[in-house]
Amino acid sequence: MKKQYITLTIVAALFTAPVFANPQQMDPNMPGMAGMHEATPADVQGVGVVKAVDTVKGIITLQHEAIAAIGWPAMTMPFKVAAPELLTRVKLGDKVQFTFRQAGNTVTSIIVEQ
Repeated sequence: MKKQYITLTIVAALFTAPVFANPQQMDPNMPGMAGMHEATPADVQGVGVVKAVDTVKGIITLQHEAIAAIGWPAMTMPFKVAAPELLTRVKLGDKVQFTFRQAGNTVTSIIVEQ
């Protein structure tokens, strides 16, 4: 009898756990719950140095410092740009502050530090 009870408990747990674990089933209209399923912020800030600019492909390569907000270590990587004119503001070697959307790694703003 104990064996059946334990098996039934395990099976019940396996079928109900995903319902409670799925954050998309939470009511986003509940106060304090909206956006709770988002693991990272929509806009992320970074600081880095321009290593390459590809105006044809709309890509900037940045050697950026660690970005603690999303747990990224310092690295060099390419980013898409949201608007081509962002690339006209920078040149190789510029130290920049930038904002990007992690989904798609798209830079939305660039400020050249003086």
